[in-house]
Formats: sequence, C-alpha cells, structure tokens
Amino acid sequence: MDISKFIERTEEPIALVLGRYVTIDLAVVRSLGKINIPTLVLTPNAKYLASFSKYYKGTICPDLKHDEKKYIDFLLDFGKNLNTKGVLLPNGDAEVSVILRNKDKLEEYYKFPCADFDVVEKLLNKRLFHETINKFDISCPKTYIVNKESDVKEISKEIAYPTIVKPVFSDYFRSDFKIKLFRVNSYEELIEKYKLATMRNHEVIIQEIIPGGVKDYYGFDGYYDKNYDLHGSFMYHRLREWPHNFGNGCFIESIRISELEEIITELVKKIGYHGIIDAEFKKDTRDNKYKIIEINPRFWMQNGLSDRCGINFPYMVYMGTIGRDFGEQVFNGEHVKWLFMSEDLTSSLTSFRERELSLNEWINSYKGNKEYTIFSWDDPIPFFVVFAGLIYGLFKRI
Repeated sequence: MDISKFIERTEEPIALVLGRYVTIDLAVVRSLGKINIPTLVLTPNAKYLASFSKYYKGTICPDLKHDEKKYIDFLLDFGKNLNTKGVLLPNGDAEVSVILRNKDKLEEYYKFPCADFDVVEKLLNKRLFHETINKFDISCPKTYIVNKESDVKEISKEIAYPTIVKPVFSDYFRSDFKIKLFRVNSYEELIEKYKLATMRNHEVIIQEIIPGGVKDYYGFDGYYDKNYDLHGSFMYHRLREWPHNFGNGCFIESIRISELEEIITELVKKIGYHGIIDAEFKKDTRDNKYKIIEINPRFWMQNGLSDRCGINFPYMVYMGTIGRDFGEQVFNGEHVKWLFMSEDLTSSLTSFRERELSLNEWINSYKGNKEYTIFSWDDPIPFFVVFAGLIYGLFKRI
C-alpha cells in the first residue's frame, strides 16, 4: 500500500507502532485494526511477520540500536507529513526511552502515551527501580547495587548461590546475549559474568532468586490516566515459560488477584506515573508475599489475551492520549489461556525430559478457552506464513 496516500487522506490521529518485536506488534496492530483505528507500523525489520496481517500498514525505519540520531531524524521527517499529531506507541524499552528523551523535538508532530522520562526512567532503569520501591517499602527480591568489581567481592560475602546478575537496561543486553540475565552458581562465576557484562558496556545489579517455580509467577496489566485512575485491570498466572528459568511466559492463564492491583496502584501514585503498565510478580514461598520483579511501561507479548478478555489496552492508550473517551472496559474472561505454541512445545518437551510434566497433565492443560500468539480465525495469514516456514525448514533438513 502507498503509505503517503494513506497519510494524505487520514485526518484522524494515526497510531504509530514503533516495532521490533513481532509478537507484540502483531497483537497491537490487531487490537487497533479490528476497531478501525488508523495505524502504521515503523520497524527496522525487513522480514516482518506482522506485515502479513490484514490490519498491517507500515514502512521500514532506521534501526534505533545502530543509530539513535538517524532514528529521531526519521521520526521528525515522518511527522512533517502527518495531517494531525500522531500517537507514538513504543513496544520496546529502547523505543520508550528514546522518544521520551527527545520529547522536546518530537512533540511538534506527536503525542506521547505516558509520563515524562524522569518518571518513566524509574521503571526502565532497574537500579533506580529497586531504589524506588525499597524507599516505599514495597516487597521485592533482595537487590544489590554494583558500581565496580570490588563491590561484587563485598556482595559475594552476603549472598547465597545460585544468584542472578541482571542488566540495568534489559533491551540491548538481551540483544547481545540472547538471554534476560545470568544465573550464577559460585563466586568465580559471579565475577566472570560481571566482567562479561561490563566488557560489553552493560550496567548490572545482583539479585537473590526467590524460591519457587514457574507457576509462582503472576502478572498485572493496567492503564492509568493523568489523574492516576486505573482503567482496565487485568491479571494472569504463568503456567509454562521458555527458556526454562527466567524466560518469558509462553503459556499463561487469566485470573483475578486484587492484591496485585493494590500494590501497583500505590506505586503509580507515589512516583506520579501515568500510561500503560505491565508488572511481573513472583509469589515467595517463604512468606507467601507477592514480590515485584519488574515493571514495563509499554505493551507486552501477551496483549492479545487481555483483549480477548474484554480489555483492549492499545485502544485505551490511543484514545486516552488524544483526550477522547474510551468507554468502560470490562474484564469478562477468567481462566482463558494464552499460548505461544512453538515456544510452549519446546518448553513442554524439556519438562518431559526432566520429568516435571506428564503427558496427561500436558494434554489436560490445553482444555478450555484459548487465545494464540500468531493464529487468529479473523487474521489467519501470519500463522500460515509461520507454518510454511516450518515445513520449508523441515524439507531443507531432509
């Protein structure tokens, strides 16, 4: 489609999805597209699964990781062509950070969906995040701030192993190492991983591992307006993850736990945040308290599940950003399951080998209402593209 013609004839504010993460982008595009919100995706990915969605319209943009200035210049040039200010919807931490740090340049052409950088940084920066929640006496894993190697040596006298070395900024760490964090089992390994991270210019913190397994992880999602009032409250329980140990939820279930909402609402009001929230908790088996692991001020991979259950977060964020009423969003889907099939199959096979999951448990887990990451009856082509790729890969191996 000719993007320039689409922009030229669109008088309504365009939702601009700043994308690099296929599963998140696809869910957001579908949530907005099905209710006819004008949407464009700006992504550096030339091979892009979301582009096969019937709701997709978009164009290639510079890669933020390689050249931040070029990325901002692109947004400025792009914004000059819009008939009215666009709504920026960043789907990654790096995108959230860069647009807010350059807000003074971009706000001539765009509206922003969340609080300013000085507030949002308290969520993006894991060091500031833990300093903030400790100040408010909110339960979280025991965390140690690291400034130099000698700090690691001192901290090693206090901690128990295994422990984790966690990046202060997770986005590029994951890009460099293909994992979310380092799990270490000894002092020697702790020093080794600290040096490895800092050698790649990553700041880190050291954090205890809260006891418990994958099913002790919970999530809370919500949208807070500028008065810190909550609109749309959604919670989920993790059933399986990939990779095992500190991976992402690949099979989750919608639930209701009011305590999670209370914890996040208290924090939001204290730091002065408004916008979208995705919070991860782990229930500590030692004291049965929900401990905050992290909070993301952006959309998430499992966004399609909340939409399936009556809470369309992308729509609320879009409408709230342009100052329009979005009506009441009512949760209506407890115990609906969401799965990322390819990752869940891999996770399940690992659990079979480690005797953590029986065949009967696995089969029964799929019973009930389900929402899928890629597959949709309303928008099936992305699934068939993935399926065709798997078949092609299989024949190529043969």
